[in-house]
Amino acid sequence: MKMKLRCFVMGAALAASFSGVYAQQQEKENPWFVGGQLGLSYARSHGGLGELLSPSGEISAGKYFSPLWGARLALSGWRGRAAGERGSGTSGFFYGAATVDGLLNLSQAFKRNPDRLFDVSLVAGAGYNRSYDGPNAGSFMGRAGLQGSFRLNKAMSLNVEAMANGVSDRWNGLDDHSIDTYFNVGFGLTCRLGTGYKCPTCVSTEYNNDFEYVNQKVNAQREEKVKQTVKVVHDTVLVKEPATKVVKGLRSHVSFELAKTAVASSQEINVLAVADYMKQYPDSKAVIIGYADTGTGTREINLRLARERAETVADMLANKFGIERDRMEVSSMQGDEQPFQINDWNRVVIITVD
Repeated sequence: MKMKLRCFVMGAALAASFSGVYAQQQEKENPWFVGGQLGLSYARSHGGLGELLSPSGEISAGKYFSPLWGARLALSGWRGRAAGERGSGTSGFFYGAATVDGLLNLSQAFKRNPDRLFDVSLVAGAGYNRSYDGPNAGSFMGRAGLQGSFRLNKAMSLNVEAMANGVSDRWNGLDDHSIDTYFNVGFGLTCRLGTGYKCPTCVSTEYNNDFEYVNQKVNAQREEKVKQTVKVVHDTVLVKEPATKVVKGLRSHVSFELAKTAVASSQEINVLAVADYMKQYPDSKAVIIGYADTGTGTREINLRLARERAETVADMLANKFGIERDRMEVSSMQGDEQPFQINDWNRVVIITVD
C-alpha cells in the first residue's frame, strides 16, 4: 500500500516539476492570483453514485510565472462519504486537505496566445489530507486533473476543475483498498492580482502600465528631443534678408505590447507618418531598429521579438503604404541595449528617416 501511494505522489510531483522546467524559457508575466470553487465530491466505495456524492470546496492562492505555467497553494475539503459491502449503509465524515499544485497551460503550450478566451490547464500536486468526525486519519496525498478557464477580462476568469485524489486506505475508515480515491468537480472564479484592473465604480488617475499611457509618454519624450523639421536661420549683415536652411529628417517609433509583434491599430498612424514623409521626399531612406525589454523573457526570446517587430514595421511600410524595400535598412538589438530607461518603453521599433 505504502509503495503504491509513494508512486502516486512521486508521479504528481514529477508532473509539476516538468511544467516548471519547461516554462523557464518563457516570458515572465508574474501576476499573483486567488481563487475559490464550490462543487461535488465522489469517494470511490461500495455504494451507488447518488449515495456517495457530497459537497466540496476549495480556496487557493498562487502565481503565474509565465502565460504557460504557475503554482498555487490550495486548501480543499468539506464532506466525504463511505459505504461498506452488502447494504451496510453509508457514513459521512468531514475532511480537509492542503496541497501545492503545479499548473501547466496546455493551450498555451500548443499555440501561444496570451489573449485566448478559453484555456485548458493540467493540474498536478501533492500535500496532506486529514479526515475528521469518524476515521480521524491523516495521510500524504497526490492529485492530478484538468482545469478549464474562461477569461471574463484580464483580472477575472470563470473556471471548472476536475481532480482525482489519492490518499491512504485509512482515510474513509474502511480497510477495503490499498489506496482510497475520491474525485472532485468544482466551479468558481479566479482573480489575477497586479493586472491594473479597476472596477467600474472606482475612480483613479493612475495609469499603471497601461499600453496607451506608455505610448503617450514615448511620444512626449520624442517630441521634446527630436524635431521633425529643423529650420536653421543664418542672419548675416551681408544679406538684407535672413537665409533659411531646411534640414530634412524625421524620427518616429512604434510601441508594442508584451510578447507581441503585431502593430496595434493605435500605432499605425506612426507608420503612416513615416510613409507620408518618405513619399514627400523620394530620396529619403529609413533605418528601422527593433527592440524588446530585457526586464522580461530570456535573451533568445527578446532577440527574436526585436527582429520580428522591425520586420513587421518594414512589411507594413512596403505592403500597405507602398514604400520601396531598397529604401529601408532593417536591423534589431544584438544584445541587451535599451533605448529608454523605463523597461516597458523598450518594446518598440525606432524609425529614423534621413
